[in-house]
Amino acid sequence: MTKEKIKYIIKRMRYYIKMMSEGKTADDYWISKKKEHLVIDDEVLGVFDVIEEIIESEEEPWLQALLKDIRRGRKGLAIEVESPVQHTKFNLTKERFISKVYECCIYKHFVTYEDILKSKIG
Repeated sequence: MTKEKIKYIIKRMRYYIKMMSEGKTADDYWISKKKEHLVIDDEVLGVFDVIEEIIESEEEPWLQALLKDIRRGRKGLAIEVESPVQHTKFNLTKERFISKVYECCIYKHFVTYEDILKSKIG
């Protein structure tokens, strides 16, 4: 699993949550005029578990609420309007969150050494 895949899972979180509530493991969605086939597999479930652990371990209430909104799949703009941080801080926080999820996935052996080598530096 790559960092790009983790970003993709987080970006499509609302669709995965909808699928899980309907008891589906695979479904097609029209997203931005493109048909995407989403599958809930062990990697997706592993990322969900890591996200849950990160949110539970967060001590700042406002940051925990912000991360829960990201987990629910809310749009960034909607979260920004209701959060106590500015646009730049929100984007930086979201990027750090994605990096933390990636690091936890590395620790839990969801990411192979080859995936780390293939990841883009810049």
